[in-house]
Order: sequence, then structure tokens, then C-alpha cells
Amino acid sequence: MKDALGAILRPEQAAYLEGVEPARDPLLAEMEEWAREHGQPISDPEVASFLAVTARLSGARSIVEVGTNIGYGAIVLARAAGEDARVITIENDAETVVVARGFIARAGLSSQIEVRQADALAALAVLTDPIDLVYIDCVKEHYPAYLDLVLPKLSERGAVVADNVLWKGLVAAADVPAHEIGRVQALRTFNHALLTDSRLRSVILPLGDGVAYAARV
Repeated sequence: MKDALGAILRPEQAAYLEGVEPARDPLLAEMEEWAREHGQPISDPEVASFLAVTARLSGARSIVEVGTNIGYGAIVLARAAGEDARVITIENDAETVVVARGFIARAGLSSQIEVRQADALAALAVLTDPIDLVYIDCVKEHYPAYLDLVLPKLSERGAVVADNVLWKGLVAAADVPAHEIGRVQALRTFNHALLTDSRLRSVILPLGDGVAYAARV
């Protein structure tokens, strides 16, 4: 989640978009409140809407989410893609996995969403089936490595979505705080790789904290 309204857009624009975003259903609204109360970073509502549109339009059957957190993104993706789609979502923290599986069960999606407790890099390395849609929202320093692992596994019309690629606006800033340099450098590397790879047609959108979207050419 972005730290504050207007982290990328001007405040009045961000406030307008926040106001027109449709209300989530009760479970997603509960998850948003739970995340706020527990300081958990989940996708912003407008990013969730973008994920839903992308999953529906792409016709993705095989979806991989890198960074489950409490299951918010996985639920949005599974619902939008339809009951024939399958979502593998990866989370390394055992307690967070329990919370995610609980919310996924309440959504009635336990048979459609598989939560794998594992290090994301290790889990991606062993995936063998073609992937139609990848959603990356995990350790920012590892974004370039995630991309290297998933690109060879994309299906013919596969797509990549990545959240937080502008990272509080710091990715475009001249002065970056010392404690953010590692994340910012990794995200700059990721963005450049995504936008210049000849296998992809890519764009970076000012949604949430910056969303990258790429489709395989």
C-alpha cells in the first residue's frame, strides 16, 4: 500500500480517484481494515481493480502471485479470472500464511488458490508449467531476480503485473534516503529491464504506488 494519498498524483487527483473507486464487497473491505490495523501492506483498491480487469481480459488460466500477504490480491485475481483458473500464491511467513488461508477459505476459494509457504525465489525456480499472469508484490530488492525467473516461463500471451515500482515516488527522485537506496536501485533496474526487454510490451502506470504492466510479444 502507498504510504499516503497523493504519493504519486497530486493530492486532489488522488482524492478524486479514491472517491470514485467502487466499494469493495464486505470481505475485501474487512481485509483492508485488517491490513490497516495490523500494518500489513496489501494492494491499494485501485490496483486491485486493475488486477481484476487484467485477469478477466487476459483470459489467464494459470496465475502466479509473488507475495501473498493476507490473500487480498489472490482473492481478487481468482474471482476475476473465473472458476477454471488456478492461482499459486507464494508467502514465506508462516503466520501470514495462516491468515491468508483463513480469508481465502471464507471467500470459498480454497480449491482454486494454493498458498505455498516458501521463499519466493526458491518457489519460482521450481515452477515448471507455463504461466499466463504473474503478479509481483514482494521483496523489492528481489524484483529483478523475480523477473529473470518468470520471463522464461510466461505462456505465449503471458503478462506481468508488478506493484510499488515507483516506491513512494523515490524511484524518480534525485535524492534518496540511505535506507531506501537498495530498494530504489533494484526497482530502477527492474523497470528498465521490463521496459527494454524485446520479449515484452510494457508500460508503467501511476496507480497506487506505481504499477508496471507488461505483455509478452
